[in-house]
Amino acid sequence: MSDNQNKTMSELFEDYGVSKIRTGDLIKGTVISVKPEAISINLNYKSDGVLTRDEYSYDFVEDLTNVVKEGDEVEALVVKLGDQDGNVVLTRKPIEEQKIWENFEKLKSEKAIIETKIIEACEFGIFGKVNGIKGFIPKNHISINRNVDPSDFVGKTLKVNILDTKNRKGRKQLVLTSKAIEKLEKEAKAKEVWNTLVEGEIYEGTVKNLQAYGAFVDINGVDGLLHINEISWNRIKHPSEVVNVGDKIKVKVKSIDIENKKLSLSYKATIKSPWAIFCDDNKVGQIVTGKVVRVVDFGAFVTVDDIDCLLHIKDISWLRIEKVTDVVNVGDEISVKIININKKERKVNLGMKQLVEHPFDKFAKDLTVGQIIPVKVTRILLEGVYVHASEDVECFVPIAKVSSERLRTPAKVVKIGEEKDAKITYIDRKGKKLDLTFVLEEKETDEFSSKKGPVSYSSNNNEEFTIGDKLKGLEDLFK
Repeated sequence: MSDNQNKTMSELFEDYGVSKIRTGDLIKGTVISVKPEAISINLNYKSDGVLTRDEYSYDFVEDLTNVVKEGDEVEALVVKLGDQDGNVVLTRKPIEEQKIWENFEKLKSEKAIIETKIIEACEFGIFGKVNGIKGFIPKNHISINRNVDPSDFVGKTLKVNILDTKNRKGRKQLVLTSKAIEKLEKEAKAKEVWNTLVEGEIYEGTVKNLQAYGAFVDINGVDGLLHINEISWNRIKHPSEVVNVGDKIKVKVKSIDIENKKLSLSYKATIKSPWAIFCDDNKVGQIVTGKVVRVVDFGAFVTVDDIDCLLHIKDISWLRIEKVTDVVNVGDEISVKIININKKERKVNLGMKQLVEHPFDKFAKDLTVGQIIPVKVTRILLEGVYVHASEDVECFVPIAKVSSERLRTPAKVVKIGEEKDAKITYIDRKGKKLDLTFVLEEKETDEFSSKKGPVSYSSNNNEEFTIGDKLKGLEDLFK
């Protein structure tokens, strides 16, 4: 028997240069034909190898004729020694996968930026493919913005870094982050913006966040603080009274601190102040309507065209009043007259009594000196008494004019609420004042001051005579 008869079929193939292969072997072969959906490869084996489009790569290949041609050498793994046609079934995926993961490690160490298209989303994050490998982006690594919705990213292409290539159990898992890229891009853009910002210039920004102490405004990627005091010319309790998140507003740069990345902004500086508007629209002597917003002991503050103006207690009524609230209260809409505008100190004084004729002028229009008028005692002091000459006119009668007798206190002869007649002794129309006296007839101080003509005297026999009569007999002596 010859040697060949004692050899197995595989040994005979080896004698004739035919390769010996097994499932799982890594082999190389030459492409002998290419079709869009499969490649035939000469493996130097008893049968050719077949590599389908699905097993060629993790990336989708629509037509293999566009990526492979006859004569190319291809490396593949043996999946099965014979299919239904007797061909060796091959795959390139494991080989490609190994190279891909090795490349992932390299990209991770280099912090390289790659792109991935998002194909899926769940409550925990989103999924995309890199070189055919499915990668996961955790929710907290999607964006620098909080509370993002993962479903909003499906279909979008994101720039990512590789965070990890293994999970906690040591198995291969591609974990990505787009937040890191977004942060880097923002920092780069912010650096550029910081170098272009100019103090005193006005920029358009977007309100990003509201706090009790102010608002944060984004200017081309740089966050600036808009303090609550710089939001409105008027006092506000919270920024939301003027601005809301998402609003696009113009702000003026107050100060720039590049080293500490601090930007101070002002919104009110970009709009005309209520004070300037008030001065443009109002003048002294003008009658306006305002709302009482605060009452104090010395008066009330009235808002007119967004400006708080002072209505002093002495300008509320021509009459003396004890309390401001006797006439006006918080919330009242009142008509007032502008009596002074102090532009330097930004103060406005108002008057209510100036809207009506002075009660004295009205009352004293037809009065004359010497006229007797009825009055009512309202207050008693040691120095005299106050009386109402009319409902709106108050006068003071000094103690010397209360009675013809010398008094220690007017209370001895008058009572509060008592009605009396008073004589007008003087009218001061400019000073709005009446001088009055309760002494209606002058007291005779001596007999000479009360009689007109010669004074008569009586003798013991009741004979009346004058000094002149007695001097008649002496006239001749002086001749």
